[in-house]
Amino acid sequence: MTRRILLFLLITVLGLQADIFAQTRPEEKISMTFYALRNMYVDSVYVEPLVEQQMMILMQCLDPHSEYLTPAQARANEDLLLGPSAQGNISDPQASSITARMLDKGIGYISIAFFVQSTIDEFHQKTDSLRKKGMKSLVLDIRNNPGGFFDSALGMADEFLPAGSILVKTEGRHQPLNEVKAQIKGIWEQGKVVVLINEQTMSAAEIFAGALQDWDRAVIIGRRTFGKGLIQETLPFSDGSAIRLSVARYFTPSGRSIQKPYQGRSREAYFNEVGQRSTTGALPAEAKQHPYETLTNHRTIYGGGGIAPDLFVASDEDMITKATDILRNNSLYKQLLTTTSTATWTSFQPPSDVLRLSGTMPDHSYDGRYLVLEHRHPVYYDLVTTLDSVRVVDGQFKFYTSIPDSLKHTIGILRMSTSAPTDLPSTFGIQMILTPGSIRADIDSTGVMLSGENQNKLFSDHILQAERQRRISQFAMNGHYNEIQKKRGLTAEENQERQQKQDAINTQFMTVYGSFLREHISQPFASELFFRYPFDRYTLADSAFLTAHCDQTLLSQMRQKEEARKQRINYFQQSMKATGIGAHYREIIGEAPDGTSLKLTDLVQPGHVTLLDFWASWCVPCQQEIPFLKELYEKYHEKGFDIISISLDKTKTAWLKALEKNNMPWPQISDLKAWDGPITQDYGIQAIPYVLLLDKQGNIALKNLHDKLLETAVKEQLGI
Repeated sequence: MTRRILLFLLITVLGLQADIFAQTRPEEKISMTFYALRNMYVDSVYVEPLVEQQMMILMQCLDPHSEYLTPAQARANEDLLLGPSAQGNISDPQASSITARMLDKGIGYISIAFFVQSTIDEFHQKTDSLRKKGMKSLVLDIRNNPGGFFDSALGMADEFLPAGSILVKTEGRHQPLNEVKAQIKGIWEQGKVVVLINEQTMSAAEIFAGALQDWDRAVIIGRRTFGKGLIQETLPFSDGSAIRLSVARYFTPSGRSIQKPYQGRSREAYFNEVGQRSTTGALPAEAKQHPYETLTNHRTIYGGGGIAPDLFVASDEDMITKATDILRNNSLYKQLLTTTSTATWTSFQPPSDVLRLSGTMPDHSYDGRYLVLEHRHPVYYDLVTTLDSVRVVDGQFKFYTSIPDSLKHTIGILRMSTSAPTDLPSTFGIQMILTPGSIRADIDSTGVMLSGENQNKLFSDHILQAERQRRISQFAMNGHYNEIQKKRGLTAEENQERQQKQDAINTQFMTVYGSFLREHISQPFASELFFRYPFDRYTLADSAFLTAHCDQTLLSQMRQKEEARKQRINYFQQSMKATGIGAHYREIIGEAPDGTSLKLTDLVQPGHVTLLDFWASWCVPCQQEIPFLKELYEKYHEKGFDIISISLDKTKTAWLKALEKNNMPWPQISDLKAWDGPITQDYGIQAIPYVLLLDKQGNIALKNLHDKLLETAVKEQLGI
C-alpha cells in the first residue's frame, strides 16, 4: 500500500512539473531547461559551462559588437574602462592611456590609446606640460584607438568645442533621439589641431573625430575609420559575468551615421572588411551619395560607414610628418577646413548588395529629422529589421545601404523616426522593393513616385500610382461632403452615397492591386504585399489564385496567427465571464520592485477587503487617481482594507521611477509584460485604470468603481 502511495505521489509531482513546462513561454525555454537539468535530470551534471556556452551562442546571433563576458572578462573590461587613475596607478607611465611629446617648435603631440575614466584628467596634465614647453598647435593621434568610455570621449570633445555645440546624437529602438551638447569652457577651444585616424579608430574615438570634423574644429587626416556606430551597455549578472548589449546608434552632430553595414555578414567578414580596403577602396565611390555639410564652414563631408578623413594619407606614408607640415602651413590648414577634400580615393565597383536610394521630401518641415529604412515581417509585424537611417537635409535624403540576401526583393518601408512629429503620406509608410541598384523616391502629399531600378519602376507605375489616385479621389470626395456637413449636415441618403463612392474607390484600387500581384506572385515582394490586406478585400478570383500561388510558409504563418487571434479573443471573452461579480480572483505571477518573485496569493489576506488596482507609469489617469487611493488606504487600512497595485509596465526603470514618485505604501507586483502578458487576458482588461474590489473571501464584489462610489463600496464590504 505504501509503495502505491509513493508511486502515486511521484507521478503527481512529475505531472505537475510537466504541466509547468507546457505553459512555458518561448523566452523562458532556456531557464526552464536548466532548471530541469538541475532538478530533474537522471545524472548529475555541471550546468555552468553549458550556461556559458549558450550565452555566447545567443549573443553571436545579434550584431557583431554585442557579446557575453565571463566574470574574468567583465572585471578586465571594467578595469580597462576605469583607467589607471581610478586604479591608483596613474603615476605609472606604463599604465597611462595617453603619451605626449613635443614634435617641433610650437607643435605638440598627444596620443590617446583608449578612452577611460582618467583620460580627461591625463589630457589636462599633458596639455599643461606641453604648453609650458611652448606648444601652440596640436597633433592628436587616435589611430588604433578602439574607443572605450563613451562619456570620456564626449568630455574630450567638450574640451575642443564651445558650450552649446552638439557633440553627438543617439537613438535606439527603445531610446528616443537624444542630443548631447558641450557644457564647459574647454582648454582647446582655440589653436590649430590635426587629428590622426586609421582603420582601427573605432567607436567612442569615431564620435570624437566626427564631432571635431563636423564643427570644422580640426583637420582630420589618415584613413577611413572602422565604422562602429553602436553604443553598448554592460549589464552585469550576480556571478560577475555580464552582457554587453548594443542599445542605440550614434550619429555625428551633422547627422552622419558612423555604423557600417553588418546585416547579412558573418562576424568574421564584418571585422575583416578593413583589411580589404586596399582592394575595395579607402572610401567607397558611393559614399559621395551620402553627402553632409559641416556645421561651421558648410563644406561637404561624407557618411556611409566610418569617418572619412579630410586628407587621405596612405599606410606607407609618415602621418605625423604630414600633420606637422599642415600645421606649419597656415593656408593649407585653412584650405582643408573650408573646401571639400580633393584627395584621390581608390575607386571600386559597388558591392552587389547595395541599395542606393535618394529622394526628396514633401517640404522642408522634415529637415533635420531622420528617415528609417526597415523591413517588417508581413505576418508578424513586430519583427522589424532596421537597415539604415539618414538625416533629411534641405528637403533631401540619401541612403547607401547593404541589403542582406534574405531580404532581397522583399518590401522595404521608409518611415520617419519615432522622434519626428510629422509622418509620411502613406498608410503603411513609403513602400519600395529592396533590390540592389539605384532608386529615386520623390515624395509629396499624395504619396511617392519611384524611378530607376526596373522592379521598383513597375511597382511605382502600378501599385503606387493606384495608391496616389485613390488618395486624390478620397481627398476630393471628403472635401465635397465635408463642405455639405459644415453647412447643414448630411442626410441619410448622402451618407449612403458617400459610403458607396468610398467603396467604389477601394474596389478600383484593389482590382489594380490584385492584378499586379497575380502577375508577380512568384516574387517575394508580391507575397508580402498580398498579406497587407485582409483576404476578403480581394475579388474571389484574385483571393483564390493568390492564396494558391503565394509563399506557402507565410500563408501557414498567417493562418496560425489568425487561429491564435481567435483563441485569444475566445479566452478573453471567457476571462471576462470568469472574473465577473462573485468570481474568485485569478492568480498573478510576477515580481516585487526589488526583483524577488511574487504571487498575488502571497499578498491577498483572507478576511480583508482588497482593492486590485491595475495601472502603469505611462497612464496619466492612473497617476491622477493615486492621491485618492492613498486617502482611502489611510482611512480604512486599520479596519481591514488593503490595496495591491498590479503594474502593466514593460520597462522596470519606468515602473520603479513611478513608484518612487508616488510613494504608495501598499504592495506592488508586475510581470513587466504590459499588454503582451497574461494579466490583461486573464482578467479581461481592455483599458486602465481598472480596479476590482475583493470581498473578505477573495471574491470579486465590484468592478471598476472610482472616487466616492468606490469609497462607499469599501465601507459596505467592511460593514461600516
